[in-house]
Amino acid sequence: MKDQCQEGVRTFDEYEGFITLESFIANQQSLHPQSRGFFADILRRIGVASKIIQAKVRRAGLVDILGKQGQINVQGEEQMKLDILAQEVIMNTLQWLPAVAGVASEEEEDVIRLPPHPDENDTYVLLFDPLDGSSNIDANVSIGTIFSIMRRRTDSGTCAMSDFLQPGHQQIAAGYVVYGSSTMMVYSTGNGVHGFTMDPAVGEYVLSHPNMRFPDTCTCFSANDSNYADWDEPTRKFADHIRFGSDPRYQNTSSRYIGSMVVDFHRNLLYGGVYLYPADHKNKQGKLRLLYECSPLAWLAEQAGGTATTGSQPVLEVVPHELHQRVPIVIGNKQEVELYERFVREHEGS
Repeated sequence: MKDQCQEGVRTFDEYEGFITLESFIANQQSLHPQSRGFFADILRRIGVASKIIQAKVRRAGLVDILGKQGQINVQGEEQMKLDILAQEVIMNTLQWLPAVAGVASEEEEDVIRLPPHPDENDTYVLLFDPLDGSSNIDANVSIGTIFSIMRRRTDSGTCAMSDFLQPGHQQIAAGYVVYGSSTMMVYSTGNGVHGFTMDPAVGEYVLSHPNMRFPDTCTCFSANDSNYADWDEPTRKFADHIRFGSDPRYQNTSSRYIGSMVVDFHRNLLYGGVYLYPADHKNKQGKLRLLYECSPLAWLAEQAGGTATTGSQPVLEVVPHELHQRVPIVIGNKQEVELYERFVREHEGS
């Protein structure tokens, strides 16, 4: 991205290692003179929320916020203490923004509708997985936050469920934060994918990975192999083709699976690869949530030159019919995703 500045002044591209998230957002906003700054404020506040969460994550073993909370969430999963803390941080950070009409979270059964603002600037809804991979928390394995932003469909007043039940291609921004050896925020507003790494010395996100793209190589095959026997035939054939076949493209492919989808996706975005969590005998509709995990990451994959499929249609084309809908997903390098779709078509035609 080039800064619109007078001749002789250096562009942002020459200062990639020194561009903060704040200055990057401000520069993006300057390219839209009609902007009132509401959307930019949401991105800034997501950055603030993630800083608070990463501070809590790094101190989790010292302040008794590891372990289980003793409650079951709407997914039927036992909540971790950090799940609830991350949910509270996000809500407390975002609920006062006049641009936000409502928030949906993987941890909440229903949407959280915010009171209409007098100036009727509440034009966006947000969807979150506050802490993806939280089952890995106690093992000190990387985890993350996933977010999606959509423009509301209804005109005014309290937001409606239809504002949230939109197909993924209607997103106007999506991203994630990885809490690992470093904290990194990656997002797209439809103009490429950009990654920012937290500089702990100054407490700011700094542009470290501009214009991220999937490398044209399948370095990583990411799947929960313990489910292999429960996969359908085309999925098993696809996995066998990559792991045991003679195709030269896959001679150096390694199995890499963490169990935090956002972290598996992040690694594959950096190194090239494919991630799959298909439907199986136990999870006939798939296991991962469409609105909180699959759609946001599919949006990023498309922006980074990759793609995502359920096996029968692009993830971004799935029209949700419920808030916590689950879908199968294969996501990553376009060549591998298209190969999976070919195996599915051949099986259906046999």
